[in-house]
Amino acid sequence: RGGGLLAPFAAALMNVKRERDEDAPEADPDSKRAATDDALALQNGGPAALATPGGAPKTTPLGRQQAVLEMERNGDLAFDIVTNDGEDGSLVDLVALKNIFAKQLPKMPKEYIVRLVLDRNHYSLVCRYEGQVVGGICYRPHFTQGFAEIAFCAVTAARQVKGFGTRMMNQLKQAVKADGIECFLTYADNYAIGYFKKQGFQRQVTLKRERWVGFIKDYDGGTLMECPISLEVDYTHIPQMIEQQRTAVLERVRKLSQSHIIHPPLSETR
Repeated sequence: RGGGLLAPFAAALMNVKRERDEDAPEADPDSKRAATDDALALQNGGPAALATPGGAPKTTPLGRQQAVLEMERNGDLAFDIVTNDGEDGSLVDLVALKNIFAKQLPKMPKEYIVRLVLDRNHYSLVCRYEGQVVGGICYRPHFTQGFAEIAFCAVTAARQVKGFGTRMMNQLKQAVKADGIECFLTYADNYAIGYFKKQGFQRQVTLKRERWVGFIKDYDGGTLMECPISLEVDYTHIPQMIEQQRTAVLERVRKLSQSHIIHPPLSETR
């Protein structure tokens, strides 16, 4: 079952070319921009500056993450791991997520999306904004091998370029650690590589071949990428960690430089 998971994605993804710049992919005509900070509508496998509470402008990746974190603290944003366990609530969430994938990935066969999302070997991280499903990530964990494959990642058009995609990926990284997942594997074409790099993926696969060969099909035309998951990093607090590092660096610069000191003008210019 796992060996053929990623292969069908490749042909479709090579035609869709939908990865979008910085935070989200757009559907069809504008879809080349789907590959960076929030690469929404990203499907892998084959081939204004307003200040936020943290102080960074909302136009920066850090600023967007701080804004999303504030939504989460306020209770407007929530995340859950859902699978097809036969419960009505789970099926409602999965169908809503399936509809988002189908809309954001119009060239991907709807039957295939349904099959993966509702497959009981697959799990989905569901993102809810004000109680409504607005995005998610569908993935296939291989518990005995200690890794998971990313299948779909998308959010609604209204939530694109706002940091939702990055927040979903960080939430998923934190959640799967409890299941013994040590890394993510995925295939990416040239348009998706930039997005995956921003999420911590790398082209060099360090996972031993015997742990993933036979579970993931080696697909021509795609780049296999890996994202190690550190047990020592709390991925849900990445914005705070970056802000602390930024503050520490600025304090160090102030000790070594006088660039922050404002001197009075010369008397002749008064």
